[in-house]
Order: sequence, then structure tokens, then C-alpha cells
Amino acid sequence: MDALIKLIFDNGASITERDEAAISLAEFSDIRTITALLSKAKDLKENELVLNSCGESLGIIWVKQNFFDEKAYRALSGTARYGVYIVIKSRKPEWMEQYQLEEDKF
Repeated sequence: MDALIKLIFDNGASITERDEAAISLAEFSDIRTITALLSKAKDLKENELVLNSCGESLGIIWVKQNFFDEKAYRALSGTARYGVYIVIKSRKPEWMEQYQLEEDKF
């Protein structure tokens, strides 16, 4: 996990490597993983593929934890929010209405 977190912040790593690391982090649900994904998912200089994967991993973690962090979600880049949205829409659709998540809000 620590190596994956380090990799998503490594600007010398390729987009593919950072993207794969972001995807792999969905397997971990601890605070360090969530904090790292949230931080990277707000980085407007990051590639959109990586941002989307960070969002998807956050969505997977939140679904596994049965906890949606609305404040954190609203602070993400649009691309990362979309990644979360896609996961929520397919795995936890009741949150769509509860948190008023709309596809056109990215």
C-alpha cells in the first residue's frame, strides 16, 4: 500500500503506472489510503485518467465502508467526482437520491 501511495505522487512515473496504482488502492480502506486518494483527486494538474481512477477507488472504498463523505466528494476535481459517481450509481444507487448526485454536475 505504501508503495502504491508513493507511486501516485511520483511525477517521474508514467500515467499508466500512476493510474494502475490508483486503481489498486481500492483494495485498501485505511485512512492513509483515503487521504492520499483525496489529495491526488484534487490535483487539477494531474492527468484525467489518473483523477478518474482515484475517484473510482474512493467510490469503491466508500461503498465497502457504507459511508459516503459528501463534503470530500464535493471538493474533488470534476473528473474524480465522475469516477466516484459511476461507482455509486452502479453499486449504491440509493445514495444517488439521498445525496442528490447528478451526472451533469461535473
